[in-house]
Formats: sequence, C-alpha cells, structure tokens
Amino acid sequence: MPVYTVRNNSTEEYVEVNMPYEDFKEFLQGNPEFTQVFKMPATVSGRMTAQRMAGSGWQDVLKKVKAASGKNSKINL
Repeated sequence: MPVYTVRNNSTEEYVEVNMPYEDFKEFLQGNPEFTQVFKMPATVSGRMTAQRMAGSGWQDVLKKVKAASGKNSKINL
C-alpha cells in the first residue's frame, strides 16, 4: 500500500498515511485542513555494480557458458 505525506495547514505538522489511493482521495476531501506534500521517492544507490557484487564465481559461470556455446557464438565477456 502506498504511503502519502500530508501537511496539516493549521499546525504545520507533517504526517505519513498508509492507505489505498481511493481512500486517500476521500481523506483529503473530508479533511480540508490537510494538503498532500509531494516528495521524491527514495532511491537505492551503491558503488558496486551487480556483476562486481556477484564476485569471481559469476565470472567462472560466464566463462563456462561462453565455452559451451560453440565456435560461432557472439558472446562477449
């Protein structure tokens, strides 16, 4: 279920609510003192690529796949 951030205009308090979108629309219509606050979604970032996180064992698997694919294979490692 999505989480929405709303602001109480009278107290300037921010609250996160967890509900379906249809319920959230009803919440905003029934509570005019609240307005929706749009925020950027949280993202996950890292310094390592997926291939590097997999380790040297994954490189061994890729080499075996390339060796077994035949001489006309266009697999590049």
